[in-house]
Amino acid sequence: MTQSRLKLKVPASTANLGTGFDSIGMAFNKFLYLDVSLSSGGEWQFQHDGVHLQNLPTDKTHYIYQIAQKVAEKYQVTLPSLSVKMYSEIPMARGLGSSASALVAALYIANYFGDIELSKYELLQLASEFEGHPDNVAPTIYGGLVVGFYDNESQQTDVVHLDVPDVDFIVTIPEYELETEKARSVLPEKLNHKDAVRYSAISSTMIGAFAQHNYVLAGKMMERDGFHEPYRQHLVRDFEEVKSIAHQYEAYATVLSGAGPTMMTMIKKEQSGALVRALREKITDCHSELVTVNAAGVEMITNHNF
Repeated sequence: MTQSRLKLKVPASTANLGTGFDSIGMAFNKFLYLDVSLSSGGEWQFQHDGVHLQNLPTDKTHYIYQIAQKVAEKYQVTLPSLSVKMYSEIPMARGLGSSASALVAALYIANYFGDIELSKYELLQLASEFEGHPDNVAPTIYGGLVVGFYDNESQQTDVVHLDVPDVDFIVTIPEYELETEKARSVLPEKLNHKDAVRYSAISSTMIGAFAQHNYVLAGKMMERDGFHEPYRQHLVRDFEEVKSIAHQYEAYATVLSGAGPTMMTMIKKEQSGALVRALREKITDCHSELVTVNAAGVEMITNHNF
């Protein structure tokens, strides 16, 4: 049996949720779509549709090709030449997991066309190894709200799945990009022990509050982060205004989505429509929209030649 075609639907993700730095993430129903088939030209080919994939390479320098080949080398298989058609609803360099979605897509492509038979657990281990932390890749693969830890020494990732919060989420997406590398460059090399204890306690309380569906407490903790937001806020010029407007509508919390610049607001369902309309009216250099949590993770459709 020869694998001939693979279609993928890979969700976006938000990471950190305020104080869960590099450890907690949630999948959203915005997608990277891929249609992958055997290439008739004998070379890998990439075709990009939509505004969010402009100026990407179409040859072997493509990120998906590079990752797929690393997986093939690790498992000592040879991948056929492939034609990869891509369309994305996920804006790049905005803190919505576009690179994690591409990484996960590459793993699924290598697994399928290399006939490696990797389990979801193994796909998560690989994704975390490439990414360095599981906050985006774990919810991308599994869907929902996921907490995880990647151990650099053992190269093992452990995750916990939490119930999807029964609230609404709004993302406010600036027109400008913010590269993750730049957002990480402003973080301190060290925290003193007292601060580390404080912010770890806040993070643990936030996760416990989500587990008990206590969104008031979860939101309170989300906005008390000390691991990354205080150092990154100046890179996102609309952050304080978005947070202020959200509080006027009794939002639980407004935080950076991942490294930013997208801002994510968690709010009760009764208030979400009014808030997103207010944000659209008052924050004109950003696009605000309601998003729903994706509970399925990666979806794949396979076709075979017999």
